[in-house]
Amino acid sequence: MISTLTIASGLALAITPDELEATLVAAEPYRAQRQAQGPPAIPMSQMKRTADGTVISGMIEVPGSSAAKVYTASIIDVPIATYWAAINDETRLPGWNSVAYAELLVGKPCADGRRVLQYIDVPWVDDRWWIGLPKPNRTMLRNSGGSVRELTFSSSTDPTEVVSASGKKILGIAVPIAFSRGGWFLVAVDARSTYVEYYVWTDPGPGIPASLASSLAGKSVRDNVTNIARFAKEGKPSCPLE
Repeated sequence: MISTLTIASGLALAITPDELEATLVAAEPYRAQRQAQGPPAIPMSQMKRTADGTVISGMIEVPGSSAAKVYTASIIDVPIATYWAAINDETRLPGWNSVAYAELLVGKPCADGRRVLQYIDVPWVDDRWWIGLPKPNRTMLRNSGGSVRELTFSSSTDPTEVVSASGKKILGIAVPIAFSRGGWFLVAVDARSTYVEYYVWTDPGPGIPASLASSLAGKSVRDNVTNIARFAKEGKPSCPLE
C-alpha cells in the first residue's frame, strides 16, 4: 500500500514541471545503477509536483514486516555537491538532525568503509543506538559526472565494535534498534538546486511498535532533508564536494 502526503515548502523554484520531468528522465538510466535494495518507486506524476515547491511524502508497506518504508521527495536550494558533502558528514550532523550523538568507530570521516555509532533520544521509552554503515555509490557518481548521486546505509548492532569510553556509555543508557536501511538519491536540477529522494526502513526495536514508528516517520524524513539542507548552507560540511 502507498499513502502519500503533499505539503508546500514555500521554496520559489525557477523550473517548470515539464523541465523537471526532462531532467529526471535524463537521470532515469542511473536508477539501474542503484545500490539500494527495493527503494520506493515514486511515480513521475508525483516527482513533477516538487517543481512548485511541493514536498512529497509517503509510506510503503513491506510484506512480512510490521515496519514500512517511509520516503520523501523535494527540491532544495542547495547545489548537489554541497548537499552530498552534508549527508556524508555524519559525525558533525548531531545538533542539526535528530541524532544526538555520533562517533566514528572505523575508517575516516566521509571515507568509504566508515562505521559510525549513532544515538537518538526517544521520549517516554528507552533511547536507541545503532552503528551506521553508509555506502556512497562511486560508480554512479563517476558515470554521471557528479550530476546524479546515491548514498545508501544499513546498520549493525554488534556491541563489540564499540570500544571507547564515550561509546560504551551510550550503550549503557540506550537499547539497540532492530535494523535500519535506506538511501539518498540526488539529481542536480541546476547549479543551485537539487532534487532529493530519501527513504528509510527501520524497526526501532523493543518498546516501540514498528508500525507506530513508521506512521510517525513521515515528518521525521521530511525534517531530515530540510535540516541537512540547513547544515549544508550554514554548518560548512567538512566532506569533499567531489
